[in-house]
Amino acid sequence: MKYKNLFYFTNINKIGGVETFYWYMVQKYKAYDILIVYKSGDDRQIARLKQFVRVEKFNGQRFQCEKAFFNYTVDIIDYVDADEYIQVIHGDYKAFKKLGVPPRKHPKLTKRVGVSQLVCDTFEEVTGEHVDLVYNPIVLPKQKKALNLISATRLTREKGAARLKRLSEVLDLNDIPYTWQIFTDARPKDWSPNVIFRDTRLDILPYVASADYLVQLSDTEGYCFSVVEALCLGTPVIVTPCPVYQELGLNESNSIMLEFDMKDIPVDEIAKGKRKFKYTPPQDRWGEILAKGKSTYDPETPMAVVITKTYYDMLLHRQVKEGETILVPPERAKTLLGKVAKGAKTDK
Repeated sequence: MKYKNLFYFTNINKIGGVETFYWYMVQKYKAYDILIVYKSGDDRQIARLKQFVRVEKFNGQRFQCEKAFFNYTVDIIDYVDADEYIQVIHGDYKAFKKLGVPPRKHPKLTKRVGVSQLVCDTFEEVTGEHVDLVYNPIVLPKQKKALNLISATRLTREKGAARLKRLSEVLDLNDIPYTWQIFTDARPKDWSPNVIFRDTRLDILPYVASADYLVQLSDTEGYCFSVVEALCLGTPVIVTPCPVYQELGLNESNSIMLEFDMKDIPVDEIAKGKRKFKYTPPQDRWGEILAKGKSTYDPETPMAVVITKTYYDMLLHRQVKEGETILVPPERAKTLLGKVAKGAKTDK
């Protein structure tokens, strides 16, 4: 059988530029006669390509086609009988040259095409061979917006750990794209891969502010700071119908209430994502209750320590490198001086 167009790439990886090139190519030009040939490949990549075009593993067989396109490697070119042999240039060969990666050449090649003006120019500069500009195809159908969920909670029974897991399962079953960050000390197994467990930290408000929902599915709450904080930041919440929430001003505009038994979860409503609302929290009266009088507290002056050994600091939530100077409270300095630091002078 003589095909119209044959595309060859040695290994179709799980992810990569050529793999994306193939995906957009087969969608946009599925009406054309296209055969993709490979030596090894990822099953999922191959399966999705087969929705639109022929895909065949190379096992030493010969092929006939009008045009043969080679991505990077040309190692099966002698097994292809084509009217034209075309090399597709994907990379910056001026940069490749510095890395010791030579351009692929073969006497059968009759033409070269490049996916950007840069790759055309650099290939020609390195090899002297002309390259025609074609650009990569791209097809972007309307996409579902991936939800950004966040929770900061103990993963205990009363805090609704089982409900949190159930909600993730329902989102997965309904093919809802989402990422769910849960700040907690626990590291449970067998949860959805879309759920990311993160170390607890003292300030997660920047994460809450950028989320589509804060999720808190407790058995009961007496106030729930995380819910009130989220609403103050304009982030709606997904909660269980704890009685206090009506008092705190939760309503249909700023929250989604899930039943305690987790039945009839409104997946479509959740998938719509963030909505706009106005919220004012109940005003506290502590100024009336506290004993009056000016504060006499004198905050401790932080101490500077020079780190002598690179380590991950749980309080700073980052790696602290050897030679770095950091300011810490005196009690914290005592701990560090006994392990990974020495004293330093500071004017602060």
